[in-house]
Amino acid sequence: MNSFNEKFLERSKYQQKINRKITQCLICERKCKIKKGKTGFCGTRINIDNELYSTIYGNIPLKSVNSIEKKPFYHFHPGTEAYTIGTYGCNFTCFWCQNHNLSHPKTPVIDIIKKEKNYLSPEGLIENAKRNQCEGVSISFNEPTLLFEYALKVFKLAKKTGIYTNFVSNGYMTEKVAYDLIDFGLDAINIDIKGNSELVRKYCGADIEKIWRNAKLFVENGVHLELTTLLIEEFNATKKIINDIIKRVIDNLGKSIPLHFTRAYPCFNSNDYGFN
Repeated sequence: MNSFNEKFLERSKYQQKINRKITQCLICERKCKIKKGKTGFCGTRINIDNELYSTIYGNIPLKSVNSIEKKPFYHFHPGTEAYTIGTYGCNFTCFWCQNHNLSHPKTPVIDIIKKEKNYLSPEGLIENAKRNQCEGVSISFNEPTLLFEYALKVFKLAKKTGIYTNFVSNGYMTEKVAYDLIDFGLDAINIDIKGNSELVRKYCGADIEKIWRNAKLFVENGVHLELTTLLIEEFNATKKIINDIIKRVIDNLGKSIPLHFTRAYPCFNSNDYGFN
C-alpha cells in the first residue's frame, strides 16, 4: 500500500474470494477474477493480500460545473447546474470514446494513480457544489460505477443538504451495486444504449441484456431514467438498430422514458475501425 496515497484506497464493498491468490470483483458485470498484486479490467481495483481495493476513492482529476442538459437530462431539474466529477478507467472498450484521456489513458491507470496526490473527500465535493451554487452533483466523464464506494458517501451527504444526485453511465453495474445506489440516494441516471447486442458485445465487450435489466430496475425503483444513443456512421446509425432501440424502450420501460440521439465524432481509436 505504500506506493499509493492511502486516502485513495477503499476496500471494495462487493468481492468474493476464489482461492488464496485470486479474488473476484462484483462491482460490474465483468466480474474480474484478480490475482494478488494485479488490477482488474478497469485498472482501478487492485488485489492487495487477496482483498480488493478501489484505488480511486477521492481521486478526482476532473471537476466542472455543467448544465444538467449537457449530461443529457432534459426532464430532470431543467435549467439547473450540477457539480460534475470524473476519474480514471473504464470497464468498456468503445473505440469511439469521447473521454478516452480519462477512460483509457496511454499510461496504465494504476501508474497514474500512484503519482496522484490531490484528494477530494466526499465532504469536500459537497462543499464545492455548494460554493459553486450548484443544485446537484453528477458523476460522469468516465464510468461512474468505478467510483461506487465514493458515490455512496457522496449521495448520503447530498441527501442531508438537499442536493440532487445523478450518474451518466454505461449501466453495466451488478444488481447489488444498482440497489445500493438507489438505497443511498441516486436520483437520476442517464444510461448509454450503444447499439444492438452484437455491436455491444463486439466493440464494448459487454452483454447488453444486463444493461436493459438495470435500466428497468432503476425505473421500477423510482430513479429518473433517461437514455442516450451516440450514433456512429456505418455502425449503429441504421434504421433497424434505431427502431429496435425505440421499440425496446417503449415495450420494456415505457413511453415516458426520454431517449436522446446524439452524433459521434471520430475520436480515440476510431480511425482503426474506419470511422473518420
